[in-house]
Amino acid sequence: MIKVGPVGSNGGSIWEENGRSEVAGIFVSYTKDTIQSLQFLFYENGNFVQSNKHGSHRSENFCALLFDYPSEFLTSISGSYIGDGYLSTGLDAIKFNTNKDSYGPFGCTDPPSSSKQFNFQLRNHRLFGGFHGTMSPSAVESIGIYVKPVVSSMSNLKGSLRVGSLRVKDEK
Repeated sequence: MIKVGPVGSNGGSIWEENGRSEVAGIFVSYTKDTIQSLQFLFYENGNFVQSNKHGSHRSENFCALLFDYPSEFLTSISGSYIGDGYLSTGLDAIKFNTNKDSYGPFGCTDPPSSSKQFNFQLRNHRLFGGFHGTMSPSAVESIGIYVKPVVSSMSNLKGSLRVGSLRVKDEK
């Protein structure tokens, strides 16, 4: 797996959802200023499995995103955070896109100019390999993704994959 990110704060406790690539849903808790928690619904070995909650156990606002699994899958994750590294206050907004719909943004819908934007684009390729990040008792501090490596059996991929400023282009 290729580990991309995380973006946001370097503080907090580490969380990992590596190798959990079949996302069937995402549960988002948020305020007008921050992403309080993220929790995921995965499909594994013929069953739906819920992850641990990453972030706060409080919830000012909550949204359950249930995908049309298995035909709906993640194509991008974007959002913003204030600061950089240790000076960051964590994620202030997040948005999820699939091949069928767009969900969000959740959190700060009009980020201040001091916010830094992030955008992990997988396009219509099933390359998503999991999530990772950090959390504090009050919020999701950072988020990143795992990307499955492109193997020869995937040589019919067309277009390109964008992850932040990284671009992997198919030469065919």
